[in-house]
Amino acid sequence: MRIHPLTTGTVGLKRAFLFARPGWRRQLDLFVPGRWCDAVPIHCWAVEHDRRLLLVDTGETAEVRDIPFARFDVTSEAELPTALAAAGLSIDDVERTVLTHMHGDHMDGAVHLRGPVLVHDQELEFSRTLGSRVMQRLLHQPVPRGVQFDSFSLDDGPFGAFSHSRALSDDGRIVAVGTAGHTPGHVSVICIDDEGRHILLAGDATDSAEQLHALRPDAIAPKPAVAVETMRAILDHAREHPTVYLPSHDPQSISRLASSTTL
Repeated sequence: MRIHPLTTGTVGLKRAFLFARPGWRRQLDLFVPGRWCDAVPIHCWAVEHDRRLLLVDTGETAEVRDIPFARFDVTSEAELPTALAAAGLSIDDVERTVLTHMHGDHMDGAVHLRGPVLVHDQELEFSRTLGSRVMQRLLHQPVPRGVQFDSFSLDDGPFGAFSHSRALSDDGRIVAVGTAGHTPGHVSVICIDDEGRHILLAGDATDSAEQLHALRPDAIAPKPAVAVETMRAILDHAREHPTVYLPSHDPQSISRLASSTTL
């Protein structure tokens, strides 16, 4: 198994997003003037295994528009096809794609793909609710057109500390697990490498390893308690299995993968 980090630009986030206040100010602070943090990467991942290529998320595109709490820096040269080529791969090699969740910086790059994109059924359903459609319109972040989103269920039972899972490879070494919190249907993907380590491609379960250890939900998690419960499950899993934790926006994810540094 070989895992390639793919970086499709950067995003600057408001401090109020990463260090949300409790209570009624939690989401309001996103839309009022405030401090900004340094830009962070927009990672997605290519997994070579059993002579197949799986994508976990698809990154962002240059057409993205800034929103009140996120400023994007994405060029056409940084989009998915070029990121794959830099890793010695081709968009035509991709056999399967799965999204951790349906936010633009994780799904917009799917416009480059020809085949269907797998999304957890709860996440796909949530993206089609009235509230989600209103926010997509207000924030100018629509679901990309022309992409075939196919749903899947987490119906394989528990996997480690996670109560719901779904095998994504025939040998069970690539597994989607439920990590609700950032969005209601968020998943992460665990790849068991050749040494038996669990490489946890975490999407936005947290934005960094620091946030995980702090048990600090971000500002947009619909139910902060659910996000904290997921963080506890990740830490519990790491106590039982050597786990390399790779959030999509952590500047340390690439070096952590290269050094196989576990939680």
